[in-house]
Amino acid sequence: MLGKLMKYEWQSTWKLLLPANLLIVVMTFFACMTVRLRLMDVDNDGIIFSAVMILVTYAGSMFVVMIGTAIYLIYRFYTSTYGDQGYLLHTLPVDKHHIIIAKVTVSTAWVLFSSFLIYLSLVFIFANEQGVIPELIDSMESIAEEFGGRPSFFAGIMTVIAFMVQILARVLKVTACLSLGQLSPNHKLLMSFAYYFGIYFIQQMIGSFYYAFLGLLNNKMELYYYGRPWEITLIVSLVYTVVFYAVTWYTMEKKLNLD
Repeated sequence: MLGKLMKYEWQSTWKLLLPANLLIVVMTFFACMTVRLRLMDVDNDGIIFSAVMILVTYAGSMFVVMIGTAIYLIYRFYTSTYGDQGYLLHTLPVDKHHIIIAKVTVSTAWVLFSSFLIYLSLVFIFANEQGVIPELIDSMESIAEEFGGRPSFFAGIMTVIAFMVQILARVLKVTACLSLGQLSPNHKLLMSFAYYFGIYFIQQMIGSFYYAFLGLLNNKMELYYYGRPWEITLIVSLVYTVVFYAVTWYTMEKKLNLD
């Protein structure tokens, strides 16, 4: 059943999100050509204006795709789970865990896919002008030689894993807020936003207290260790993933309110 749910989610999302992500590829091509041909340096107002419009459209398309993907996935989860479609979904003999896993997995995959395309796009844009790729390879080789090759490679892999878990935690944070918001008898979406900003504020407070405590502890023990970036990101994201998943499941299983 989990496979069928995931297949249905892909079929319901790819027709909109795949063309949106292909827009990144198309605009990257035009932006790369604009930078490579140095159209901004041409002594022609019409060509310069066209080049500026291409670059502005490129930047705007990156923003629209990322924000649009997030808004669509939020809308998709809410309407298919707690909206009119939710009545049908929750009457099916499907475990709530399968529903959450299917929707969150597909949503996370789309966010990662869009983020990956935008990252590659920026690399290609700057590489054309500044030679970023050769310099990046040289710096990575130097680090690998300094640490014998293994530590830098391991840190790179763990950084990617930490980033993926962080995206998963953010998606589950949204599902948790939407789940809590549907408990309200009125203004469910408004309450979901309220929960989101409330949780965000709590997260910031926890982070501030953590670094303040760690700084005090380091000062007392004359240490200067705050953890590697990927370690902190991975541990915190794993904790939030478990918490937000539990909140989503509990409200969907025990407190479902589709009125």
